[in-house]
Amino acid sequence: MPNADIEVLDVRKGFVLKEFTALHLKALRNFTDAHANKRKAGEEWLIDKKTTDVHIIDAHEELV
Repeated sequence: MPNADIEVLDVRKGFVLKEFTALHLKALRNFTDAHANKRKAGEEWLIDKKTTDVHIIDAHEELV
């Protein structure tokens, strides 16, 4: 639950990853992702079940 001084702008669902599925993501700006990987603006990568079972797209990520 957010604090009283925080405004909720968006609610995002998690993507459940299976053995043969992956998410193709792109960094919108430089940041460190939820798996402690440093990402540079414009960089693209895949998230699959080996990395995590469920992924929620971060504010600095875009689904390609």
